[in-house]
Amino acid sequence: MARALMGHLGTDRDQVLALEIVRLRRRVSELEAEVTRLREAGAAGVDLPLDLDLHRDLELHRIAETAAPALA
Repeated sequence: MARALMGHLGTDRDQVLALEIVRLRRRVSELEAEVTRLREAGAAGVDLPLDLDLHRDLELHRIAETAAPALA
């Protein structure tokens, strides 16, 4: 109740989280657009080269999935 009366301003951590959410939403939008573009190209039978960022991301995911835990 005191927050409502005094006005809740939030903390620096709240602002950092809000900025991170904005960044993540923007990235999700970019990835959704990329998926749509690739699906349309695939449906049209166009063979698209992988851009370097996408290729790097795929390679990092492959490495992460096959990596053994460090303390095993």
